[in-house]
Amino acid sequence: MESTYNQSPKILIVEDEPFIADNLQEMLSIFGYENTEIANSANQAIKAIKTNRPDLALLDVKIKGDQDGIELGTIIKEQYSVPFVYITSYSDKETINRAKHTLPLGFIVKPFTKDDVYAAIEVALFNKNRIASNSGIANVDGNPTTYTNDSIFIKKKGLLEKVKYEDLHWIEADGNHITIHVSDGRDYTIRKSLKELSDKLPKDRFLRVHKSFIVLVDAVTAIDTSFVYLGELKIPIGRSYYNAFTATLNTINAS
Repeated sequence: MESTYNQSPKILIVEDEPFIADNLQEMLSIFGYENTEIANSANQAIKAIKTNRPDLALLDVKIKGDQDGIELGTIIKEQYSVPFVYITSYSDKETINRAKHTLPLGFIVKPFTKDDVYAAIEVALFNKNRIASNSGIANVDGNPTTYTNDSIFIKKKGLLEKVKYEDLHWIEADGNHITIHVSDGRDYTIRKSLKELSDKLPKDRFLRVHKSFIVLVDAVTAIDTSFVYLGELKIPIGRSYYNAFTATLNTINAS
């Protein structure tokens, strides 16, 4: 049995039971998926996603740490746009209802067979590529777009105004509109969802810290469990976003 892909996709396995994780990795190798990585917690998974940007993640629903697999799935969907498939021993109504709202590309129910795993991965990768090929967003009046590697252009009163990423410090959502706040005092309000704009910004420079806020990482001067600080400005940070954000930081303890 071989993968239908010409190049081996990168697959992240998030599983805290070493035997199952190793078993899955061995199965994937048999299928021709050689480029795999294992993480045993949400924090490890987020670091792996930031570093290697997998094509697909296999998420065990019950993992150790502050977040379970479904909470991790929510973070991945909202901040990293990496498709994923759940692995679960729990097929009860409550678990499925929680999981389905994170829009996974499939489920693998334990105990699973090699055929179960192969079918779930092949279908997920096929759908991932189908969705990507059909999701081009046209540039329309008032929408930000990314014509250069260091900036966006925003159309305002018939004029395309250039905003460098380094000057785009924070973005705020309010209903169906978002406001882009620039460091020189300019503000732009456009009709667009926060996720749509987030998908257009480089993921290594901008992070969503709340359901209503995105910040430029380089502009952050401090962070605690309630707020991200951009100098004197305080922006609220959600619990799940806090864990995702701090997992990407290099930290040391000072006495």
